[in-house]
Amino acid sequence: MRIELTLQDLTRVRLAPEADPLAELVSSLQILQRRDAGSALFNRWRHRVRLGLGEAASALLWLCRPYAPIPAFLVPDRDETDLEAGFAVIGRTGPLCLKGALRDVPVNRDLPAWAAGLVDGDTAGLPKLVQAMQDYFELALAPGWESARIQVDADRGMRAQLLLHDGVDAALTSLRPMVRWAAPVLEVGDGIVGSVGSGGAGLVVSPTYFAVCPVIVPPSGEAPVRLLYPSVRQAAPSTGYGRDVRRSPDTALADLLGPTRAAALAVLAVGCSTSELAARLGVTPSAVSKHATVLRRAGLITTERDRNAVLHSLTPLGSALLGT
Repeated sequence: MRIELTLQDLTRVRLAPEADPLAELVSSLQILQRRDAGSALFNRWRHRVRLGLGEAASALLWLCRPYAPIPAFLVPDRDETDLEAGFAVIGRTGPLCLKGALRDVPVNRDLPAWAAGLVDGDTAGLPKLVQAMQDYFELALAPGWESARIQVDADRGMRAQLLLHDGVDAALTSLRPMVRWAAPVLEVGDGIVGSVGSGGAGLVVSPTYFAVCPVIVPPSGEAPVRLLYPSVRQAAPSTGYGRDVRRSPDTALADLLGPTRAAALAVLAVGCSTSELAARLGVTPSAVSKHATVLRRAGLITTERDRNAVLHSLTPLGSALLGT
């Protein structure tokens, strides 16, 4: 999927202000239905949640299919990320907006009548949809929400520093290899063919706990395109979400590589520049260059120059060692 950004869009690129519970909710519904290797770290969480799903959850799974764009009305663009306020916005979705958002959703004959009518713009089912979302959040996300929020905040802090010091180009480039940025196009390798035009409304970049690949939320009305991408996993999730398959840099990996290089490898799970890596590790750029040389010679990272920035990213071997 390609997102074509105009000059006006680039002046309106921004980071989500904090972890968005609605974005996490819809992304987790996609994770719940995936069975690929990339989503294996959520296996325990998936098993627990499936045991508690009610009948109304079938509508949520239908709306948030894996490898498909998220219907925009489920993640409304708003100034605050309060969950109840978000549910209120969803409940006020108009018939035309509802019908437009669901025009490409496949027919499902097994849905409850209230859910089936949503495709035709019947808003009578919205209260039941909101209730289903509330119930699902309490079951699936609430037990470990603080863990998710902290992780998203950490990733957001890293991107904010890039945006502040090196600009939009560096911030978008840092999303590689998940997202490929070649101005004026962002290309997302999510298996969906097509393009999304933002119409000058901009782009909101949202680090997301419940994600194993980037997900696009198409624009709706004057709302911008939303790009949900997997946040850097800093530590194992809380018991509410199950065990993370990645290992902390301060354990066995640190014993193997040394604490600084282990930490560098963890940061480079999403790729970044030399200056950003230095800021994250609290060392000088020259020290980062020396560590990067060792990691590169070991075949764990690759390094390339993009304009004035030197960018580092993991190789498949580096990803395997980190457990990503």
